[in-house]
Amino acid sequence: MTQKNYFIFFLAVTLFTTVISKAQNNGTKLILVKGQKLQIDNVVKSLTNMDMMGQSMEMTSDASMTHQVEVKDTKETNYTVASTITKITSSGNAMGQAYTFDSDKKEDLESEIGKAMKGQLNVTHEADFNTSGNVISEKAAAAAEAQNGNPMMDMMKNLTGGGSDDGGGAGEIFQVLPKGKKPGDSWTDSTIAEGSKTYKTYTLKEIKGNDAILTLSGTQSTNKKIEQQGMEVNVTMESKLSGESTVDLTTGIVKQKSLVMD
Repeated sequence: MTQKNYFIFFLAVTLFTTVISKAQNNGTKLILVKGQKLQIDNVVKSLTNMDMMGQSMEMTSDASMTHQVEVKDTKETNYTVASTITKITSSGNAMGQAYTFDSDKKEDLESEIGKAMKGQLNVTHEADFNTSGNVISEKAAAAAEAQNGNPMMDMMKNLTGGGSDDGGGAGEIFQVLPKGKKPGDSWTDSTIAEGSKTYKTYTLKEIKGNDAILTLSGTQSTNKKIEQQGMEVNVTMESKLSGESTVDLTTGIVKQKSLVMD
Protein backbone atom coordinates (compact mmCIF):
# COMPACT_ATOMS: atom_id res chain seq x y z
CA MET A 1 0.00 0.00 0.00
CA THR A 2 1.32 3.46 -0.88
CA GLN A 3 -0.13 6.72 0.34
CA LYS A 4 0.53 10.39 -0.43
CA ASN A 5 -0.73 13.09 1.91
CA TYR A 6 -0.96 16.83 1.34
CA PHE A 7 -2.03 19.13 4.18
CA ILE A 8 -2.48 22.90 4.20
CA PHE A 9 -2.73 24.50 7.64
CA PHE A 10 -3.73 28.10 8.35
CA LEU A 11 -3.83 29.78 11.74
CA ALA A 12 -5.17 33.22 12.63
CA VAL A 13 -5.13 34.85 16.07
CA THR A 14 -7.58 37.49 17.26
CA LEU A 15 -6.54 39.66 20.22
CA PHE A 16 -9.50 40.65 22.41
CA THR A 17 -7.56 42.86 24.82
CA THR A 18 -5.07 45.57 23.89
CA VAL A 19 -3.49 46.26 27.26
CA ILE A 20 0.04 45.34 26.20
CA SER A 21 2.67 48.03 26.44
CA LYS A 22 4.33 48.59 23.06
CA ALA A 23 7.81 48.73 24.53
CA GLN A 24 10.76 47.81 22.32
CA ASN A 25 11.08 44.05 22.41
CA ASN A 26 12.41 42.98 18.98
CA GLY A 27 10.58 39.67 19.35
CA THR A 28 13.25 38.22 21.68
CA LYS A 29 10.89 37.76 24.64
CA LEU A 30 7.31 36.64 25.06
CA ILE A 31 5.23 39.40 26.67
CA LEU A 32 1.75 38.55 28.00
CA VAL A 33 -0.59 40.32 30.41
CA LYS A 34 -2.81 38.73 33.05
CA GLY A 35 -6.40 38.61 31.83
CA GLN A 36 -5.38 38.84 28.19
CA LYS A 37 -7.66 36.85 25.86
CA LEU A 38 -7.01 35.52 22.37
CA GLN A 39 -8.86 33.37 19.89
CA ILE A 40 -7.07 30.86 17.66
CA ASP A 41 -8.74 29.79 14.43
CA ASN A 42 -7.15 26.70 12.85
CA VAL A 43 -8.06 25.55 9.36
CA VAL A 44 -6.69 22.35 7.82
CA LYS A 45 -7.27 21.17 4.25
CA SER A 46 -6.02 17.71 3.31
CA LEU A 47 -5.79 15.54 0.22
CA THR A 48 -4.77 11.89 0.47
CA ASN A 49 -4.15 9.60 -2.51
CA MET A 50 -3.93 5.91 -1.58
CA ASP A 51 -2.98 2.96 -3.80
CA MET A 52 -3.99 -0.41 -2.37
CA MET A 53 -4.18 -3.75 -4.16
CA GLY A 54 -4.09 -2.05 -7.55
CA GLN A 55 -6.85 0.41 -6.75
CA SER A 56 -6.44 4.16 -6.31
CA MET A 57 -8.54 6.03 -3.75
CA GLU A 58 -8.68 9.74 -3.00
CA MET A 59 -9.77 11.20 0.33
CA THR A 60 -10.34 14.88 1.05
CA SER A 61 -10.98 16.71 4.29
CA ASP A 62 -11.62 20.28 5.43
CA ALA A 63 -11.41 20.79 9.19
CA SER A 64 -11.48 23.79 11.50
CA MET A 65 -10.93 24.23 15.21
CA THR A 66 -11.39 27.24 17.50
CA HIS A 67 -9.41 27.72 20.73
CA GLN A 68 -10.19 30.35 23.36
CA VAL A 69 -6.99 31.32 25.17
CA GLU A 70 -6.66 33.30 28.41
CA VAL A 71 -3.58 34.38 30.36
CA LYS A 72 -4.40 33.31 33.92
CA ASP A 73 -1.27 34.53 35.71
CA THR A 74 2.00 36.30 35.02
CA LYS A 75 5.27 36.03 36.90
CA GLU A 76 8.73 37.37 36.29
CA THR A 77 9.92 34.33 34.33
CA ASN A 78 6.74 32.52 33.24
CA TYR A 79 3.06 32.76 32.34
CA THR A 80 0.11 30.48 33.11
CA VAL A 81 -2.07 30.12 30.01
CA ALA A 82 -5.43 28.34 29.71
CA SER A 83 -6.65 27.02 26.36
CA THR A 84 -10.11 25.63 25.57
CA ILE A 85 -11.36 24.13 22.30
CA THR A 86 -14.86 25.54 21.82
CA LYS A 87 -15.72 24.50 18.26
CA ILE A 88 -14.74 21.77 15.77
CA THR A 89 -16.07 21.33 12.25
CA SER A 90 -15.07 18.83 9.59
CA SER A 91 -16.27 17.75 6.17
CA GLY A 92 -14.89 15.62 3.40
CA ASN A 93 -15.05 12.45 1.39
CA ALA A 94 -13.52 9.12 2.42
CA MET A 95 -13.63 6.13 0.08
CA GLY A 96 -16.66 7.52 -1.76
CA GLN A 97 -18.57 8.41 1.39
CA ALA A 98 -19.21 12.09 2.17
CA TYR A 99 -19.33 13.22 5.79
CA THR A 100 -19.83 16.41 7.80
CA PHE A 101 -19.46 17.28 11.47
CA ASP A 102 -20.31 20.47 13.40
CA SER A 103 -19.82 20.48 17.15
CA ASP A 104 -22.54 23.13 17.50
CA LYS A 105 -25.14 20.60 16.31
CA LYS A 106 -26.52 18.24 18.95
CA GLU A 107 -27.22 15.47 16.44
CA ASP A 108 -23.60 15.59 15.22
CA LEU A 109 -22.29 15.22 18.78
CA GLU A 110 -24.33 12.02 19.13
CA SER A 111 -22.81 10.51 15.95
CA GLU A 112 -19.74 8.24 15.86
CA ILE A 113 -17.53 11.18 14.89
CA GLY A 114 -19.10 13.24 17.68
CA LYS A 115 -18.33 10.60 20.29
CA ALA A 116 -14.68 10.77 19.30
CA MET A 117 -14.65 14.58 19.39
CA LYS A 118 -16.73 15.13 22.53
CA GLY A 119 -13.84 14.55 24.93
CA GLN A 120 -11.92 17.42 23.32
CA LEU A 121 -14.61 20.09 23.50
CA ASN A 122 -14.80 22.63 26.33
CA VAL A 123 -11.93 20.99 28.22
CA THR A 124 -9.64 23.68 29.65
CA HIS A 125 -5.95 22.87 29.44
CA GLU A 126 -3.54 24.94 31.54
CA ALA A 127 0.20 25.19 30.98
CA ASP A 128 3.09 27.37 32.11
CA PHE A 129 5.22 29.03 29.43
CA ASN A 130 8.59 30.69 29.92
CA THR A 131 9.51 34.00 28.30
CA SER A 132 11.01 32.08 25.37
CA GLY A 133 7.52 30.79 24.52
CA ASN A 134 8.21 27.18 25.55
CA VAL A 135 6.04 24.96 27.75
CA ILE A 136 7.73 24.31 31.10
CA SER A 137 4.89 22.47 32.87
CA GLU A 138 1.35 21.30 32.29
CA LYS A 139 -1.47 20.25 34.56
CA ALA A 140 -1.42 16.46 34.44
CA ALA A 141 -5.21 16.04 34.59
CA ALA A 142 -5.81 18.31 31.62
CA ALA A 143 -3.00 16.75 29.61
CA ALA A 144 -4.30 13.23 30.22
CA GLU A 145 -7.88 14.18 29.38
CA ALA A 146 -6.82 15.77 26.13
CA GLN A 147 -5.02 12.68 24.82
CA ASN A 148 -7.54 10.18 23.50
CA GLY A 149 -6.03 9.16 20.17
CA ASN A 150 -8.35 11.40 18.18
CA PRO A 151 -7.12 11.41 14.55
CA MET A 152 -8.03 15.08 13.92
CA MET A 153 -6.18 16.15 17.04
CA ASP A 154 -3.16 14.09 15.96
CA MET A 155 -3.23 15.81 12.56
CA MET A 156 -3.38 19.24 14.19
CA LYS A 157 -0.45 18.33 16.45
CA ASN A 158 1.58 17.07 13.49
CA LEU A 159 0.99 20.28 11.56
CA THR A 160 1.80 22.52 14.50
CA GLY A 161 4.99 20.83 15.56
CA GLY A 162 4.40 17.23 16.46
CA GLY A 163 4.99 17.65 20.16
CA SER A 164 2.76 16.53 22.99
CA ASP A 165 3.63 19.46 25.26
CA ASP A 166 2.00 22.15 23.15
CA GLY A 167 0.08 23.80 25.99
CA GLY A 168 -3.27 22.60 24.73
CA GLY A 169 -2.74 24.33 21.39
CA ALA A 170 -1.66 27.69 22.80
CA GLY A 171 2.01 26.96 22.12
CA GLU A 172 1.53 27.31 18.38
CA ILE A 173 0.88 31.06 18.68
CA PHE A 174 4.10 31.98 20.51
CA GLN A 175 7.24 32.63 18.43
CA VAL A 176 10.30 34.23 20.04
CA LEU A 177 13.13 35.28 17.72
CA PRO A 178 16.78 34.75 18.67
CA LYS A 179 18.59 37.96 19.59
CA GLY A 180 20.29 39.97 16.92
CA LYS A 181 18.51 38.51 13.91
CA LYS A 182 18.09 40.72 10.84
CA PRO A 183 16.36 40.13 7.49
CA GLY A 184 18.03 37.27 5.67
CA ASP A 185 19.23 35.50 8.84
CA SER A 186 18.20 31.90 9.57
CA TRP A 187 18.08 29.61 12.62
CA THR A 188 17.00 26.04 13.34
CA ASP A 189 14.66 24.37 15.78
CA SER A 190 13.73 20.75 16.48
CA THR A 191 11.03 18.85 18.35
CA ILE A 192 11.47 15.21 19.32
CA ALA A 193 8.42 13.57 20.87
CA GLU A 194 7.15 10.03 21.13
CA GLY A 195 7.05 8.64 17.62
CA SER A 196 7.76 11.98 15.91
CA LYS A 197 10.80 14.07 14.98
CA THR A 198 10.48 17.54 13.48
CA TYR A 199 13.31 19.73 12.19
CA LYS A 200 12.63 23.32 11.12
CA THR A 201 14.67 26.15 9.63
CA TYR A 202 13.29 29.67 10.04
CA THR A 203 14.39 32.66 7.95
CA LEU A 204 13.58 36.26 8.82
CA LYS A 205 12.23 37.40 5.47
CA GLU A 206 11.45 41.01 6.33
CA ILE A 207 10.29 43.40 9.03
CA LYS A 208 7.20 45.57 8.47
CA GLY A 209 6.73 48.01 11.33
CA ASN A 210 6.21 45.83 14.44
CA ASP A 211 5.70 42.66 12.38
CA ALA A 212 8.32 40.08 11.46
CA ILE A 213 7.63 37.91 8.41
CA LEU A 214 9.21 34.46 8.80
CA THR A 215 9.52 31.66 6.26
CA LEU A 216 9.81 28.03 7.25
CA SER A 217 11.25 24.90 5.69
CA GLY A 218 11.78 21.54 7.32
CA THR A 219 11.07 17.83 7.61
CA GLN A 220 9.05 15.60 9.88
CA SER A 221 9.27 11.85 10.38
CA THR A 222 6.57 9.86 12.16
CA ASN A 223 6.77 6.25 13.29
CA LYS A 224 4.18 5.19 15.84
CA LYS A 225 1.26 2.92 16.59
CA ILE A 226 -2.29 4.23 16.89
CA GLU A 227 -5.58 2.52 17.61
CA GLN A 228 -8.52 3.09 15.28
CA GLN A 229 -11.84 1.26 15.46
CA GLY A 230 -10.37 -1.42 17.69
CA MET A 231 -7.38 -2.11 15.42
CA GLU A 232 -3.73 -1.27 16.01
CA VAL A 233 -2.24 0.58 13.04
CA ASN A 234 1.44 1.24 12.38
CA VAL A 235 1.96 4.73 10.95
CA THR A 236 5.23 5.58 9.17
CA MET A 237 5.42 8.92 7.39
CA GLU A 238 8.09 11.20 5.96
CA SER A 239 6.99 14.79 5.32
CA LYS A 240 8.36 18.02 3.91
CA LEU A 241 7.30 21.27 5.59
CA SER A 242 7.09 24.79 4.19
CA GLY A 243 5.27 27.91 5.28
CA GLU A 244 5.21 31.52 6.42
CA SER A 245 4.16 33.34 9.59
CA THR A 246 3.67 36.88 10.85
CA VAL A 247 4.91 37.60 14.38
CA ASP A 248 4.25 40.72 16.48
CA LEU A 249 7.74 41.78 17.59
CA THR A 250 6.38 43.70 20.59
CA THR A 251 4.79 40.59 22.12
CA GLY A 252 6.10 37.43 20.48
CA ILE A 253 2.52 36.46 19.49
CA VAL A 254 1.94 34.90 16.08
CA LYS A 255 -0.77 36.80 14.20
CA GLN A 256 -1.15 34.28 11.41
CA LYS A 257 0.62 31.23 10.10
CA SER A 258 0.35 29.04 7.03
CA LEU A 259 2.00 25.63 6.75
CA VAL A 260 2.11 23.00 4.02
CA MET A 261 2.90 19.38 4.87
CA ASP A 262 3.61 17.15 1.86
